[in-house]
Amino acid sequence: MRFYGEGLKRRRISIVLWITVFWTAAAALDALNTHAISGTALLARTGAYNFPLFFTVNTLTAAASSLLSGSLLMFVLRDQVRSRSFGFAIMINSFLIALLNVFFSAVGLAVYLSYQLGVPCWSETVELTTVELLRTGLLAKNIIFWTLVSFATTVMLHVNDKYGPGVLGKFLIGRYHKPRQEERIFMFADIRSSTVMAERLGHIRFFNLLNDFFNDLTNPIIAARGEIYQYVGDEIVISWPMPVGLEQANCIRCFYGMQAAIRRQAPRYLDRYGIVPEFKAGLHCGEVTVGEIGVIKKDLVFSGDVLSTTSRLQNLCNEYGVKILLSKYLLDKLNIPPNDLTIQRVDLLELKGKQQKIELYTFPEEDPKTLNRLWVQ
Repeated sequence: MRFYGEGLKRRRISIVLWITVFWTAAAALDALNTHAISGTALLARTGAYNFPLFFTVNTLTAAASSLLSGSLLMFVLRDQVRSRSFGFAIMINSFLIALLNVFFSAVGLAVYLSYQLGVPCWSETVELTTVELLRTGLLAKNIIFWTLVSFATTVMLHVNDKYGPGVLGKFLIGRYHKPRQEERIFMFADIRSSTVMAERLGHIRFFNLLNDFFNDLTNPIIAARGEIYQYVGDEIVISWPMPVGLEQANCIRCFYGMQAAIRRQAPRYLDRYGIVPEFKAGLHCGEVTVGEIGVIKKDLVFSGDVLSTTSRLQNLCNEYGVKILLSKYLLDKLNIPPNDLTIQRVDLLELKGKQQKIELYTFPEEDPKTLNRLWVQ
């Protein structure tokens, strides 16, 4: 269970490290800017200007501040304001993070003066000199600088959430500006009997259930290195580059991790909605075309027979009474130890518009404890 429980945490730690690097670099550039424009004159008034020391202390303080405030942003603030509006989340996150970084900047200035003047940080000389320097405009400059940095970071994090982990970076470097072909694995998963469930719960409660359902699936998807491609009603489409999805059978591990996540939250679903959602999934792989589409609203779009075939496999789960269906083409590429899961052939199916028949396989129901031991640890 630990493998999937740590998925989101590992991603957040990774983002905190990126924030630390970005903000530290920004602070270093700000120190150079302060030195070039006015820092020499301002600090020389105290008779205590030493640029190498000033630059070092400023950068180290920024690194410590960035690590702390980045952790606060990713592990506390984002969860607290997740249910609020986008504008409110940006405003409150930017304000609190900027306030924390401005405080650390003032502390860094006091540490610098302490070293340069040879007196303790808490001495009256350091206190008065720090206040004097901040009144010259350094405080206002720091407030504006860190507010802009925090605002830009918060916006980028929300945009990254919109496209999914790793996709924003590919947009920025123009990887998909022109269509390209890739070998990918796709999983289509949707809730069983969703229409009946929606009629029973009503539209608002069913929407809340969908939100809880997709939130609960996030950890196992990230842990299995999956990329969320689309939400379509009660359906989620997950994708892997071929090598990533095949590594340690990530695409299969993801399915069982998703099942385990919903199973763990069953009491909460029963308490809130009186029902525990069940889902089915289809998996297939092959070559797809991927690229940016749109003018005033850009999106990353995959196209190809692989997607329609995968969607068809997911729809066939009800017909065959199974929770998962995958093609023999994908199964042959997976390195599944023979003693780990029982593989069962389901049918040889001729899909509409296809000349070649597709062989379908599933994994029969297994003991949940066995699945947890084999796939989730």
